[in-house]
Amino acid sequence: MTKIKIVTDSTAGLTPEEVAKYNIHILPLTVEIDGQTYDATEIEPADFMGKMAASKQLPKSSQPAIGNFVALFEALTADGSEVLAIHLTEKLSGTVLTAQQAADMVDGKVTVIDSEYIARALAFQVIGAAKMAQDETNTVDDILTKISTIRAKTKLYICVVTLENLIKGGRVGKMQGIIGSLLNIKLIAKLQDGALIEEAKIRSKKQTMNYLVDLLKAETKKVKELNVVHANGLQMAEEIRAHAKEIFHLSEVKLLNADSVISTHAGNGAVAMIYYTE
Repeated sequence: MTKIKIVTDSTAGLTPEEVAKYNIHILPLTVEIDGQTYDATEIEPADFMGKMAASKQLPKSSQPAIGNFVALFEALTADGSEVLAIHLTEKLSGTVLTAQQAADMVDGKVTVIDSEYIARALAFQVIGAAKMAQDETNTVDDILTKISTIRAKTKLYICVVTLENLIKGGRVGKMQGIIGSLLNIKLIAKLQDGALIEEAKIRSKKQTMNYLVDLLKAETKKVKELNVVHANGLQMAEEIRAHAKEIFHLSEVKLLNADSVISTHAGNGAVAMIYYTE
């Protein structure tokens, strides 16, 4: 049987234990702050958040270079193995398009998939694929069927508690941003079909938490796994985790730091709840 090797990017937010256990290969994105470039997998979350807060400019994130993709794909297929590369949504980054260009440049068989997600919603698909790849009787098509099912049953909601990064990134007008900051508006968005869609605008922290909890309570299907990811928003993240455990009777809900690329765009205090159902 042909061995299948799984590749993804750093925005999946995989833990070192998951990477080792499932033999997943990661190509990191990079972030640039005040002229200094950092590997997104190497800079510590707290260190990054401090640097971002001190910088007058929004950090710039960059996808892996095509040469890095080519080198990795060639190395992984040199023994006759196939590669399945699963990356963050094309609507938020050109990473998956670069991966496909690289796949077309190597002799080995490489299949590139747009997960239509990011963060742990991407990780769910990557881990699902890696688990199946450990059984060499499974084909790439078998794995694609599995991760397509996971994707269809995944939901990602993110709460942005400050408009500062949106203002720095030019995503809202300056006046609108000032008004939003004064009113303490929090934005809740849902990632759907690969793109972020506004879910609600809420002014108070209590109302925000109630809204997020109501979203969880409205889920009618059994939740198989739920993760909470935050960018220096530990208190809200812990509250969501506690509610999720109670609502869905989950023994474990992972609480994870957002990677630097996600933190750059979501901003300080952002929290995401990500899950998939039966």
